[in-house]
Order: sequence, then structure tokens, then C-alpha cells
Amino acid sequence: MNKNLNLPNHIAIIPDGNRRWAEKHKLEAWLGHQKGAEYIDKLADVIIEMKIPHLSFWGSSKDNLKKRPKREVKFLLKLFKEKFLEISQSEKVINNEMKINIIGDWRNQFPKDVKDALNQAIENTKKHKKYSLNFFLAYSGTEEMLDVAKCIAAKSRKDPSLKVNKDLIKSCLSTSDLPSVDLVVRTGGEPHLSDGFMMWETANSQLYFSNKLYPDFNQNDFRKAIEDYSKRERRFGK
Repeated sequence: MNKNLNLPNHIAIIPDGNRRWAEKHKLEAWLGHQKGAEYIDKLADVIIEMKIPHLSFWGSSKDNLKKRPKREVKFLLKLFKEKFLEISQSEKVINNEMKINIIGDWRNQFPKDVKDALNQAIENTKKHKKYSLNFFLAYSGTEEMLDVAKCIAAKSRKDPSLKVNKDLIKSCLSTSDLPSVDLVVRTGGEPHLSDGFMMWETANSQLYFSNKLYPDFNQNDFRKAIEDYSKRERRFGK
């Protein structure tokens, strides 16, 4: 790939298609999630290779945890625990100074053993500054914006002269420490967004939709998405 490409600073991935992949291969749904989880590490290799500082993953919505079969949810939680324990000790994460951020309502939704694993990954990487890997778990973008409104209302009660502006909104977001998303990649062949995913941060994002189910979306597919982005002209309303 051309080293002079206009590369994004922040990529967000909506990894859709795990369950359909499992169905296609006549497997239980949770085995699709397991297969998809294996690709996080491989896609992280691409951002290291291309020196893209920020990569975000949609991991689960609050609705996923409420509406999907209990057996599948139990497996998902077990998978989260295993993967984040692995990440917290990963040489790749440590050597490349990758900071782990986990965003969403997982502290209220997940059992203690899973929360302990996630907190360990956060704690072990909190001083890292070169890359950030951001995982959205038990997340709802629409609820995040409701929380922003509540945050602004609370601050206004303390300071009636407070002016509502972009900086204030940004400060109330759960993603306040992250830069805006340049490129959103969605796999699975269904060209739409999900539950207001990073609604504020994706306001000016470029979108890339792949027909491949997420477990079939490999490193070369990811590179092609980035290359496609690099050829686009971003006008920002001009």
C-alpha cells in the first residue's frame, strides 16, 4: 500500500454478521462470536502496521444483552472475560503501548468476574499513549445522548450562566477522551448504523460497507477499506 495515503486518525468498526456466519456454517450462534473475536487481534495488527492511532469496536448493545437467548449471552460474557484477560497480558498491547478503553454500561450490566477482567485490562494499559483500542460494551448511543442532556442540565443548575456549546457537549460524552471518527466500517452486507453508535463523534465520518460477514472480513479487506477512504475528498460541508 502506498505510504503517501491520506490515512484516517480514528476508525470505528461495526462487526456485523457473526450469528449469520455461524448459521451459514451450521454452527451455534455463539461460535460465530468466538470466530469474530479472533479477528480483533488481526485488525489491530493493521493499525500498528499503518500507524493509525485509534481503533474502536462495537462489541454489544444493551439490547443484545436483554433480547438474545440467555445461553448466547452467557457465552458472550465468558468470551469478554477471556479476551480481556488475554489483552491485559498481551505483549503486542504492552510493546506497542496500546491503551484499552471500554465504553458503555458494562459496569452495571456485567457480573463481577467479567468486570474484574475488563478493569484489569484498563488498569494495565492506562498509561499507554501510542494507540487506543476502544470497545463499546452494553452501549447505547441514544442513551448516551440522553445522558449528555442530563449532564448539561445538572451543570446548568450549578451555573445558570453556563453556555451550551460544542465543547460542553463533548465534555459530557462517554467518548470525551476520543477524537472524532474519520471512518466507520460496517461488515455484514446491511448498510446502516446501529443505535446511534457514537452519534456525536461520527457526525462527519466517511462510511464503508462490506458485504462480507465479520468472521470473513480479513486484514486485506480492512486495508482495502482504508485505501478506499484515502481516495475520498472530505469537504466538511464546503
